[in-house]
Amino acid sequence: MIGALLATLGAGDCEALGDGWLIQPVAAWTSLAYAVVGLLLMASAAATSTRERTLRIVFGLLLIGTGIGSFLYHGPQPAIAGFTHDITFLTTLWFLIIMNPAMPYGLRRGWAWGAVVATSAVMAMALLIAPTSTNVLTAISVVALVVSDFLVRRVGGIDGRLYAAALSLFAGALVFNVLGRTGASTCAPDHAFQLHGVWHVLSAVAFGAYFIATTRPRDQEPLR
Repeated sequence: MIGALLATLGAGDCEALGDGWLIQPVAAWTSLAYAVVGLLLMASAAATSTRERTLRIVFGLLLIGTGIGSFLYHGPQPAIAGFTHDITFLTTLWFLIIMNPAMPYGLRRGWAWGAVVATSAVMAMALLIAPTSTNVLTAISVVALVVSDFLVRRVGGIDGRLYAAALSLFAGALVFNVLGRTGASTCAPDHAFQLHGVWHVLSAVAFGAYFIATTRPRDQEPLR
């Protein structure tokens, strides 16, 4: 069963599956864009408040984990590649979903951390029981992120320009993700330029921009 799952990893992302160390070299290397953004966020943490510093470092680590997970998924594809790819991305989403509105809405930081851990554990269990549930879990997470985003925008204090840039980058990334699917008219499996790689880069930058844009709401005093 594991062999069958590994055989399908990356098959829907257009790039031809090779037989070298990196099964999909372009998708593998561009995955590291998440790690680069994560490192930059961690490097910027010293310039923030003590409360925000911890969150920025942890989010940077999550992006690094997302990059590594995606690299394993598209690259060497060990047995844990599919699970690592999915759980790191989902945990990154749920960190934003919970932590962004937690402080302004008076949720104690300890409870917020507990919620992130608990939600990640539930997602991990779901993936282990049903490895093909990725799309359903991602859809649920995206809806939750939209709700969380609405709550954060109600509080105010978001950097409008950076926020708009992040949303534009996310939108562009999604377009490239769709255009870079196997079977799309724009798919060129053997080409050195892969649209799925553009998805990696744009979505990584969008995550970083979004996180910085929502710093003030996340770092403010709780609402009374």
